[in-house]
Amino acid sequence: MNAKLWNKRRRFAVSVVFLIVLSMVAAACGGAGDGGEGAGGEDTGTEGAQGGDTGTEAAGGGGGEEAQDADGVIRMVLAPDPVWDWLTDQGIREEMEQEAEMQILDSATWDEFGVYAGGHADVVSAAAYEVPELEEATGIETTVFGKYNADRSVLAVRAEDTEKYQSICDLEGQTVVSLSAVSITIMWGIYAQEECGLDLNAEGGDFDLVVTDIQNMAGLVERGDAEACLCLPDFSIKQLREEKLVPLNDGRSAAQIFADEYGDGHNGPQTNVFLAPTAWVEKNPEEAAFLISVWDRGLEEWRENRDQIIETYPQHFAAESDEEIQFIKDWLENTYDWFEETAYIDEEWIEGENQIFDLMKETGYLPEDAENPTYNTLEDQQ
Repeated sequence: MNAKLWNKRRRFAVSVVFLIVLSMVAAACGGAGDGGEGAGGEDTGTEGAQGGDTGTEAAGGGGGEEAQDADGVIRMVLAPDPVWDWLTDQGIREEMEQEAEMQILDSATWDEFGVYAGGHADVVSAAAYEVPELEEATGIETTVFGKYNADRSVLAVRAEDTEKYQSICDLEGQTVVSLSAVSITIMWGIYAQEECGLDLNAEGGDFDLVVTDIQNMAGLVERGDAEACLCLPDFSIKQLREEKLVPLNDGRSAAQIFADEYGDGHNGPQTNVFLAPTAWVEKNPEEAAFLISVWDRGLEEWRENRDQIIETYPQHFAAESDEEIQFIKDWLENTYDWFEETAYIDEEWIEGENQIFDLMKETGYLPEDAENPTYNTLEDQQ
């Protein structure tokens, strides 16, 4: 590993995450904020269906405090999400809560980390590969105990440029837009390093990386203000449907590339895993297991009612017309469905996901002696 490269990336990544967390903590104290990425949707700026209490101290040991007994109450913060809305609106969530004699207090906001880092939530979802930086920025030892969806981002260029640009290597020196300097950009940076030894970062790498709002990325490429985007299909429907933009890599997402070329078929990396302070998970294993059981039921509902969920909540997929709704249905059916089969994790999945951290160490995104995230399969509670 190039130590100079690691130190450079570490300084940049830590400063970015620290500023993000700091600004989000400030936003959390004053209310929900804007911006970010969820399972697919729009910024509602509203609380969850049951008005999650984000104004009281969590039982989760946030900020290094000793974990308290949750006493059957789980405070969860999440981005607006179609499956969660379906579980709530269909009465499934309430039925499961009553049967288990537990309650999930949810807050639906794009400012998830502000609420979590401020100590006002027990559980948050994040990308698996962001856990090391999150722990360093917050000082909270964290445990991953469930999964939800994988990295659906694609590298897309204008249709007329597909002969000129056939891989990320061909984009050296060009403007590439992304929703974040970290997040999904980490994986595409790893691929650039692995494929051609190029450095993708916002601190003077081999590309002109521009960070912009998620809904603007595809439009910037279409207009010629950028040559490529690390786009999410649901936020690029118009350009992809009209074939103004074309994904490279045979249309594969970051997760599909990882599975095919690096991960021995593992469906990762995960852009949404469920995590909480380690102390909270150890103190409240029954609550943690109940939460994952609810999300697992949600994924079962997704498999059985996917089209109906999309039709019911098109806003979560940035779909504004029947044609766009059909496009996202077709994408999920024929290209890539980023929702997991189950919310439970097991040792096989952990082994597969840890391959990502091996790649991060190999390419300088983590030091060679960095520890992998802590996991808890909750086997004793299943």
